[in-house]
Amino acid sequence: SLDGIKVHGQLSVKGTQLTDASGNLVQLRGMSSHGILWYPEYSNYASLCETKKYGANMFRIAMYADDVNEGYVQQPTLSKKLVCQAIENALAADMYVIVDWHTLKEENPLKNVSQAKEFFEEISTRYAKEPGVLYEICNEPNGDTTWEEIRDYAEQVIPVIRQHAVILVGTPDYSYSITKVEPLSYENLMYSYHFYAGQYDDAYKNMIEDTQRKGIPVFVTEWGINEEQGGEAALTQGKAFAEYLNEKKISFAAWSLCNKEETFSALRPECGTYRDWEEKDFTEVGRILFEALKG
Repeated sequence: SLDGIKVHGQLSVKGTQLTDASGNLVQLRGMSSHGILWYPEYSNYASLCETKKYGANMFRIAMYADDVNEGYVQQPTLSKKLVCQAIENALAADMYVIVDWHTLKEENPLKNVSQAKEFFEEISTRYAKEPGVLYEICNEPNGDTTWEEIRDYAEQVIPVIRQHAVILVGTPDYSYSITKVEPLSYENLMYSYHFYAGQYDDAYKNMIEDTQRKGIPVFVTEWGINEEQGGEAALTQGKAFAEYLNEKKISFAAWSLCNKEETFSALRPECGTYRDWEEKDFTEVGRILFEALKG
């Protein structure tokens, strides 16, 4: 379905499910950008509308928090401009949008908690009246970051988000160890699960279902396919994972909408267009990611 904000309005979390303003179950499906400072061109309005043709009703903006010379910590002004531009494009396309504070190289989100608070306060104030914006407060806590440290971070950041928005909380071990979550006492939270076919085994069903049975809502804020590591088997596993998400109506963002020369990209490096993509423009991985958008 192409149902966007006009149909579903303000989202909220009921039990383990994402629901719309009328209380109906909603599955958000969309592509994630690559780092918004590296590949901003694919967050243009036409590119987002192109993903919508395949069935997307959401777009995820990956804004690296701290990445040598290409993160918010290093370039706050440019980062905010590019994020706002991408938000506007998604909202204009009647698509929900995830604003992702893309924790990665810094490992522990507490490292930049003051910048995160400043960023989320500013963006959520600007978009306080927009029902289409969701906030992902830390992408992939990793290294020896514990759930307790993520909780400490979340309890500082969540209160500054100035609207009745759905907030997505990262989990330990690159947002893979969802079973380590002990829920926080705020409304409208979901917890991130990340999965890369070719890198992980098929334990995902048990992990997701065990977590949901505990009453903990799961959102797959990033998934992709590592064909380089897993070969043909990774493609097969990626297809099965996508089918599972759609069958269970679990919301997801697929990594990533760009033509970077790497195994995760949806578009081939030689793809020079931002819309009207043809079969020849997609990588093997991209074909599966775009197929998944159909639901």
